Order: sequence, then C-alpha cells, then structure tokens
Amino acid sequence: MRITGAVVATRHRLARLEQWATATSRRDFVWIGLGTAALTVIDLGRRILATNDEARFAMIAQDVLTRGDWLFPHLNGGPYYNKPVLLAWLIAVVSWPVGHVTQLTAVIPSALAVVLAVLAVYGLGRDLFGRDAGRFAALVAMTSQGFYLHARLPMPDMLMTALIAASMWMLWSMMRRPRLYAWLGFYGLVGTAFWAKGPAGLLPLAIALVYAIRARRSGGRGSLHLAPGLGLLACVVGAWFLLGQLGDREAVRHAVVVDQLMWYVPKAPTIAMLTAPLRELFGIAFPWVLLTPIALVHAIRFLRGRGVEREAVLFLLVWGAVTFVMVAASHQQRTRYYLPMAAPVALVTGWWIAGSVVKHRRIDRMPWRIYGIIAVLLAIATLGLRAARGHWLPDDAQTSLPSSLFEVAVLAGALGLTIAALLHGVFHDRLRRTFAVAWIGSAVFLVAAYHGEVGRRNVAYDYPRMHADVKPLIHDGRVVAAWGVPELPLSFYFAERLVAVDTDRELRQAVSADPRSLAIVTESALDQLVDRDRAKILMRARLGYRSVALVRYVPL
Repeated sequence: MRITGAVVATRHRLARLEQWATATSRRDFVWIGLGTAALTVIDLGRRILATNDEARFAMIAQDVLTRGDWLFPHLNGGPYYNKPVLLAWLIAVVSWPVGHVTQLTAVIPSALAVVLAVLAVYGLGRDLFGRDAGRFAALVAMTSQGFYLHARLPMPDMLMTALIAASMWMLWSMMRRPRLYAWLGFYGLVGTAFWAKGPAGLLPLAIALVYAIRARRSGGRGSLHLAPGLGLLACVVGAWFLLGQLGDREAVRHAVVVDQLMWYVPKAPTIAMLTAPLRELFGIAFPWVLLTPIALVHAIRFLRGRGVEREAVLFLLVWGAVTFVMVAASHQQRTRYYLPMAAPVALVTGWWIAGSVVKHRRIDRMPWRIYGIIAVLLAIATLGLRAARGHWLPDDAQTSLPSSLFEVAVLAGALGLTIAALLHGVFHDRLRRTFAVAWIGSAVFLVAAYHGEVGRRNVAYDYPRMHADVKPLIHDGRVVAAWGVPELPLSFYFAERLVAVDTDRELRQAVSADPRSLAIVTESALDQLVDRDRAKILMRARLGYRSVALVRYVPL
C-alpha cells in the first residue's frame, strides 16, 4: 500500500510539473511573440517601394482588389505566372478594409511572417534542447539583420522562410514521434512554402531526405511517411499548376522552366558566385554570426557523442549545410536567398549559449586563427565581388553609410557594446551576465541602422514626391512609359499602368496611341532618342541618384 501510494503521489507530482512546464512554455510563446511584434512595428511601412522586386506583389494585390480576380491576377496589365501569388493574396486581404494597397498594408504579411518564424525557432529549439535554448535562439533570431530587414519588405522571402522554419519544427516532431499532425504539418507547410515563392519552398524536402539517410546510418529512428506525404504535397503544389493550365499553359511552362529552374541552375563559376555566399551569409546573420564559428566548432565536436542531444545537433547541422550548399550553388546570388539560413544559425547559436550559460559547460578556447581565416576570406569575398562588378563602393553606399557623426556614434557604440559583451562573456565564462547587454546592443544597432538608412533611401527614391510634382503638369494626359527607371514603383505611386521601354522605337510605340501621353526617362535615355527635337521636357528631377525627365513627344 505504501508503495502504491508513493507511486500515485509521484504521478501527481509529475503531472503538476508537466502542467507547470506547459503553462510556462505558453507564457514564453506569448512574450516572445509580443517582443518580436514590438521590435517589428518600429518604422514598419515607412520604407518607399523603390524597386520592381519591392513593388511587384503590392501591384498584384492591388489588381486583385481592383478587378476582383483572385485566381488569375494581373501585373501591370498582363497575367502573372512567374511565381505563386500567396503573398499577393495576403496583402490583398490586409488591404481590403482600406480599399487599396498602401506602403503599410503591403508589408504587414511579412511582419506577421517574422513573428511566426521567431515562434517556430523557439518551439523547435525548445523541443530540441529545452526551453532555455529555445528562448536564446528566439532572441538571436529576432535581432538578426536578415529577419529585421525582410520583415519590412513586401517580398515573399520572409513568408517562405517562416513556413520553412515551421515545417522543420514539424519534421523534428515527425521523426521523433510519429503523430498525424506532425507529418500533415510538415508536408502541408512545405506545400504552402511553395505557394510563397515557388520551387525554393520545397527546400525542406531535400533537408528531410538527407537527414533521414544520415540518421538511419547512425541508428536513428523515425519515418518520413513519404507515400502519403508526397501525395498531400502533390495536391497542394499541383493546385498552382492546375490554375496555370486553366489560364495560360505556355506562360506557366515558361515560368517553371526559365524563371524558376534555369534562373538558379549552376553554370560556369564566376568570381561573384565564389565570393558571394560567405559575404551574404555574414550579412543575414549579423551580428550574432560573430558567435557562429565557436558554436559550429562545439556542434561538430558534439557529434562524436551519443544521445538525443547529439541527434538534435546533427539535425541542425544537416539543415544548415543542405540549405547553404543549395543556395551557394545557385547561379543567381542575392542576399535574400540566404534568409532561410538565419533560423538554423540562430538555433545552433542558442544551443551553444544555453549550454554555456544554463548547463555551465566549459567554453573551450577555440583557436583564434579560425577567426583570422574567416576575416581574410570575408575580405577576399567582398573585394572579389566589388572587382567582379567593376566598382569598389557598394551599389547602395550613399544610402547605407551613416550621414552624421551622431549616427556614427550610435551605431559604433551599439555594435561595440555587443562585441565587447560577447567577447567578455566568452573569455571570462560570464555569458550569463553579458548576453542581455549584447542583445540590447544588437537591437539598438539594428533599429538605428535601419532608421537612418530608410530615411536616406526615401529621400533618394521619393516616388510620392515625384508624383505630387508631376500631377499638375500632365493635365488631362497620363504617364504611360518608363525608360531606365523601374516601372512598377511608378505604377504603384502614380496609380497608372506604365510599361518599361528600352529603345526609342518602343518609346514611340508606347506614346503613339495618345498625343497627351508622357514618359519618365533618364538623361542617358534622352541621348538615345532618334529625334530629340520632338521630345518636350516638362520637368527634370533626381530619382535614385540619377537625373530623370518627364517627356512629352510633340506631334509632327
């Protein structure tokens, strides 16, 4: 009887402990979500949509609201099949109460996506290594440069990254506990990630296959449920192809072959392809990337052991390695392509910090020559990329570099505080005390850097001001063409359809339908006009550090 009573009492205590842990975990989700949202709303919607990439999905969403055609939206007058339009649908839903797409409503889905991504990082970190690792990983993710910037861009990369992170959370659950919600969640989220950005969203499938093979070789368990999972994935992905077949079969074929596959297929190596990966990854994970070499060394050493934690570390290393290799091998290199790397980097970093702070593991002194080698490689990557492009200053140097001594002081102070806190914590085994200081410094650095940059950028690409200046000059006419200037931002802010032209002949064709038509062209484009005397310049302005002119062709 005594033994039975002790067993019952132990079960009650375990049940109460589990309830407490569940309640605490729920509180973690709440404060991490609120903290990410509070950091995200700073300057949200302030950024002018200055490029075609930034304005594209806002324009598609506006077409959905204007025409009411959700299945076959248009971009600037023509059907759009290059990528699935999940982001455009979300922007349209958010914008529907105000009746049109604005700078703010265009970025709300990306802002919500970063909250989802950070929560997924916490949930996966908690399941992999415990609550402390999950919290550290979430804090690292929310103050990584990649997450902070792309939460404010109306492009599908943040949405896809959030769905990939959530799918990886479900993958780990599926491999550890074969529950229905786990495999449904994994394949459903992978299919939804495809709807965010096309084939790039299928990346978790490659990671799952590599991890499953590696785990089985080391005696691991778990099943991918490939047969039912691929069936579900085929239904989700196939819906986009079905819509395309109902719309324009040839356009969909061209989009898949040219825009989604051939765009990324590796070709002959170039200097940019060889140097870009390290540089872009550094930018995405900055400033916590400074801890990444130490965390990776410890993670690789940890693979020599056994147990659940070792399998969890292997899971993250496979995730990061497969993602990095596939993106780095792509012919096209963009900073945003490396955004999915931010989650595994944050999780590895959070695991290492939690081990050093909570479990009091000894911080092995890593040979600092590794940092020296990485610094040299990063310098070579940057210089090589500049040499490949034919100029040494960054393309956006005028907007990205600080413009005042006060801004320089704030950025240097915040970054210096972060680096000093991290170094002090690593050298003196006091990361428990210095992590909060480093996190505050990182947050201040990101907020100040973005605030200053977006202000300078908005001055340079002030499309709303240009529209206000142009409106009194066009009278009953309208602007119909852009030469040397991105046409989609002009279409967005002018609320008119503008076509892009590259030659004098195309410009003549664009304005020939109506003698009141006007065009916005660069000064270099003016020099290419065959009959310069017919071009009546109504206004000159500066846009994106280039001289542009509002032109009307005078009839013969």
